[in-house]
Amino acid sequence: MPNAFLSRLQSRAHLQESDTKIIEDLCHKTRKIPSKQYLSRGGQGALSFSVLLSGWAARFQVVRNGGRQITQLLLPGDAFDYDPHSSDEAVDEIVTLHDCAVVNINYTEIYRAIEGSPAIRSAMLNYGCMENAIFASWVVNIGRRDAYERMAHLICELQHRLTIDDAGEVENEFLFPLTQEDLADVLGLTPVHINRKLQMLRENDMIRLRSKRMTILNLPGLKKIAGFNPSYLTSRNSVQDRWAVHA
Repeated sequence: MPNAFLSRLQSRAHLQESDTKIIEDLCHKTRKIPSKQYLSRGGQGALSFSVLLSGWAARFQVVRNGGRQITQLLLPGDAFDYDPHSSDEAVDEIVTLHDCAVVNINYTEIYRAIEGSPAIRSAMLNYGCMENAIFASWVVNIGRRDAYERMAHLICELQHRLTIDDAGEVENEFLFPLTQEDLADVLGLTPVHINRKLQMLRENDMIRLRSKRMTILNLPGLKKIAGFNPSYLTSRNSVQDRWAVHA
C-alpha cells in the first residue's frame, strides 16, 4: 500500500531516494483506529507529530450552545498535532470519520528529517502553505457563497485533494464517508438544507452518492457552479522557488 504521507510530500516538492527512505522509516509504526474514535481531545497537549495514512477524520470545535463546527477535513497524508509550541492545550478535537491508519512520529525525529534534508523542508513548507490556503478558502466558501455553491465547492476541493495526493489515481469516484450532519457542520448549514442541496445536485446530474461513494458525473459543470479554481491546491515548490530568488 502506498505511503500517503510520502505521496503528499512528493506532490509538494521533488524528493530524492534518500529522502523517500527517511519518510518511509518514520512511518513504519502504524495504528489502526476505527470510525468515530477521537484522535485528539480538547485540553490535551500535543504529544507527537501525527499523520493520517488512510481513512478520513475531522477537526472541530464545539461552541457554548453545543453546536459543532468542523474546521478541517483530514485526508490520507494529512498531518495533525504538528506544532507542539502552538498551545499548551488543544482547543479543538479530532475524530475519525472512517476506519483509519495513523502514525505518531516523535517530534525530534521529524525535526531531524526537516533539518537534514532541504527537499523535505521545502515539501513541508509547501504543505503548510496549502493548508493555510485551504483554511482561507473555507472562510470564503462559508462567508460568501450560497448553499448550493458551497456544496459544489467542497466536493470539487475534496476530489482535487484526493487526486493530487494519490498520484492522480483518484478521478471522479471516491470514498465519501461524510454524513449529512457532518456536511452541515462543515458548511454552516442545517442537515435539512444539506439534503435539499444534495438532491439538487443529483437532479441536475452533477453527482451520484451511494453507500459512502461519491461519483462526480459532470466535473466541469460542478466547477462552474462552485467557481472552483484549484490553483490554491497546486503550489508545488512555490516556497522553495521564492527562497531561491532571495538567496
